[in-house]
Amino acid sequence: MGGRSAVVGAVDVGSNTVKLTVARRRSNGTLRVLAADAETVRLGAGLAERGTLAGDRVDAALVALTRFGEIARSHGATRLVGVATEATRRASNGGEFLRRVRDETGWDLLAISGEDEAALTFRGLAIEVDLAGAVVVADIGGGSTEVIHADDGVIRSTTSLRLGSGALTDLLVPADPPTVADVDACTAAALDILRQGGVAGGRGGRLIAVGGTGEYLARLVPDAHRVIGAEVETALARCREMPAAMLATHLGIQEARARVLPAGIAIVRALQQVLRPIYIEVARSGIRAGLLLDTFERMDREMNGLGEPAGDSGPRSIRNDD
Repeated sequence: MGGRSAVVGAVDVGSNTVKLTVARRRSNGTLRVLAADAETVRLGAGLAERGTLAGDRVDAALVALTRFGEIARSHGATRLVGVATEATRRASNGGEFLRRVRDETGWDLLAISGEDEAALTFRGLAIEVDLAGAVVVADIGGGSTEVIHADDGVIRSTTSLRLGSGALTDLLVPADPPTVADVDACTAAALDILRQGGVAGGRGGRLIAVGGTGEYLARLVPDAHRVIGAEVETALARCREMPAAMLATHLGIQEARARVLPAGIAIVRALQQVLRPIYIEVARSGIRAGLLLDTFERMDREMNGLGEPAGDSGPRSIRNDD
């Protein structure tokens, strides 16, 4: 079956959450989403201390991926593709995890570099968001943050930083709800990592926060599409008022995801201080959309008996046979 009529399931396995999108490509090149789901498994929990993925977190991820495979197949998916990000590429047992995913769930899962993660995110974002002019895209994950500088839809630079909401929560947020000191410590740590990573000061342009942090931040402010400076502080104040269980109910998300949200918004606060945008736009992560578009193009080339185009090998595996 060619790429134009096929159904593909795509997952991204992050440090906090495993997310699914099942889609078919329309004739105009956009995606028709047939199903979507997410499960917060905290795969990267405790990684900084142990250097490995915890057994119970691996098991939780496998359960989620098995269920997602069933959902994708029920919608007619003929390919199950996925990418794993910071937790898997950093863990010493990441290769073992990838093998178990392939053998036990049927997903073709690759650990990708931060640069490839940024490229897929940007590609997927471009089909939904106006990227005209100078923009900075920040994909805030559980274990890493990818910062993309672009002009008129062309990436100029990418920076992948070991800065994530899950990792900061594990290290700096013992209290639930977090205290002022907890949130300030997360902000200070984020500022240090951003500056050490060479993320430059801005000139009042656009900052687009993608992923769960941006999406859930938007539910805490009046305008779900644009967040102005003072509203980030208001959102953090609301997070400090509610324990994770209450925040989860308020936002309609899992408690484990709500637990790491204050640290994620603290990263947004740090980005705001460094980049000084006029406002912050929020969008869902584009990584699965980018992966789906990439997969459909590969299927087209396979159907036509063509190889990979010069200079394009797609997402590169970091650790899938270790």
